[in-house]
Amino acid sequence: MLPFRPTGAAAVLGLCIALGPTLAGYFIYKGILEAKMSDRYVTAKGLVERTEKADRGSWEVAFKISGNDLNQLYQKLSQDSETVKTFVKKSGFEESEISIASPRVTDLHSREYNSGPLPPERYLIEYSIFVNSKKVDALNIASGKTGELISQGISLSRSDVKFYLDKFNDLRPLLIAEATKNAQEIAESFAKTTGSQIGGIRKANQGVIRLTSPDASPNQDYDEGMNSMMKKIRVVSTLEFYIK
Repeated sequence: MLPFRPTGAAAVLGLCIALGPTLAGYFIYKGILEAKMSDRYVTAKGLVERTEKADRGSWEVAFKISGNDLNQLYQKLSQDSETVKTFVKKSGFEESEISIASPRVTDLHSREYNSGPLPPERYLIEYSIFVNSKKVDALNIASGKTGELISQGISLSRSDVKFYLDKFNDLRPLLIAEATKNAQEIAESFAKTTGSQIGGIRKANQGVIRLTSPDASPNQDYDEGMNSMMKKIRVVSTLEFYIK
């Protein structure tokens, strides 16, 4: 016989539990519990947060040149390209990790790009060199030293580094299991406090999985954290348990 005396109105109870780390990295456990006495079930939310280091990165080094003579510009482009490649290789990357995009040529005297007086230089050429590597530490260091390229006369237009967590799919099942276990522990703790017991699962929902930078807010999207080498994985599982 249940010790509850339902009144027909929903009573909401909140319970948060923080547990220490149980896996590599670290976890933060929290939970929110709702008890709907009239329906005799509780809703428990288990939260797991884990911080992991990225295992792959990509880096785009884009530079530009401008002038009126295309032949001279392509010679300059070749020289600047070799300067950038040399810098990248000295930073610890192999030829197999480096790729080069086709140059993008813009005619600044065409009507599409000009509505006023013609600029003194007609052509603008942009060029990008890409690095894709699992050497995330080297990427992080090298991307912060692009000032060395500027000092060598390279007109940088962009230096964009992104980090990825390729092992995320391998971690997902484990994190979901931990979040589910956390939700169950929260529900059981509530039942023990109120002198009741938790029955079977009424409903289960994996909820939301987010991958962001460690200092991101709970609502921050994955893309906003791609420049961070450290990734925070946040998994929420929601379970409804019958009360016995």
